[in-house]
Amino acid sequence: MSLPCNKRSRFLALTACVLGAVCTHRAGAAPVLKVCIDQASHTAVMDARVVRAAAKTQGYEILTVHFIGIGRGGDGFPVSRFSRMAQSDCQLVMGFPVDVSDPRLPPDLQATRAYASTGFVLVQRRGVAAPSLGELPQGSEVGIAQLDTYAGLLYSTHPNIVMHVYPEDSQMLADLQANQLAAGLAWQPSIESYLSHHLQQRALAIRIVPERHMRWDLVALYGAQSQGAASVFEDGIEALRSSGRLQRLIAPYQLAAAVDGTGGVPTAARWPRAHLQAAIAWSPDSTPAVRIADVGNSVPRKSRRIPALYTDEQASKGFVAYEQNCGMCHGPLLDGQAGGYSGPALKGPDFADPSYDFHLSDIFNFVAKLMPAGTPGSLTHEQDVVIMAYLLQQNGYPSGAQELTYEQAEKSKVPIRYYGK
Repeated sequence: MSLPCNKRSRFLALTACVLGAVCTHRAGAAPVLKVCIDQASHTAVMDARVVRAAAKTQGYEILTVHFIGIGRGGDGFPVSRFSRMAQSDCQLVMGFPVDVSDPRLPPDLQATRAYASTGFVLVQRRGVAAPSLGELPQGSEVGIAQLDTYAGLLYSTHPNIVMHVYPEDSQMLADLQANQLAAGLAWQPSIESYLSHHLQQRALAIRIVPERHMRWDLVALYGAQSQGAASVFEDGIEALRSSGRLQRLIAPYQLAAAVDGTGGVPTAARWPRAHLQAAIAWSPDSTPAVRIADVGNSVPRKSRRIPALYTDEQASKGFVAYEQNCGMCHGPLLDGQAGGYSGPALKGPDFADPSYDFHLSDIFNFVAKLMPAGTPGSLTHEQDVVIMAYLLQQNGYPSGAQELTYEQAEKSKVPIRYYGK
């Protein structure tokens, strides 16, 4: 009986030793942050580099959860997905872009301070670069990628330029290099990604456009249950900043000057509550497409003086023109990505939020000169006007006895708002 007992003793001792080693290893292992990173974003490599370095300064490791930030229709990423990811898939969602001029977040989420900055850039050939769009000579031809909606809205504020729409940044850059364009407007991460694979085209001057909605800060999103993880990340970012490593890690997305006096965009706790009801949806080339919740339309309908800008006949013709030329991208209900279509919404609070300060001329010039996406500027003046009339009708503007003209729409400073139910 002694031999079996001795064997059993040795087995138990060996098992205890192995288990002890495993437990010791687990007890000594670094804590882990679970982080979601959008592989469709051109800043994904930088985002991963930053969060890994920040976590390491605090003694943490990273478990990366990859996702593809492309929604239905191959365009926008539904805003609700960010909330679901932050609640169930990870503690931090990296690389979320926040408009510095109007910061907004997805519902029920908070954000860390900014760790990097990007935005829309003016791209020009070195040696012939003008300081800004407004300083380009009259009639200067400027290229833009067709999905860069915000950059396209600059058209109406700069009458000195003629804008051309390109299906891809690469084609726009080729014409720029061939001296067929004075400048290009594009989302910086898209340009940087292209140039990283075409080093021979690096001889370009690139600068953020210093205008409203052009500069965006990158933050990490998190839910209330992940406040501790967010604190670890922010402490890590501060450690990297203090050591001088942060600027090297985020290049070329250098963190811009503070907008709240504390070193980055405000945290959700310091943002107005109204600004926590919307988000940015990424397009396939990482261009943000705006999705805005119903903010600022609390004025009672009876107290509003809504101008009558078009006739019923124009709106009826506009319905037909819209169905023929716009509905395939923006949907028959004008609900865009919310309805599973590739384009943004053209109706409702998602389209006409007061805080964006868009006017009839902004929207009209974009529609008339940069749409339809495949053949920009190809519709007749009458088609452009009646489509605008239809958009106004669908957003709650009343009809009147006076027709809307092309010249009026091109210059009108009537604010674009949603007056529907």
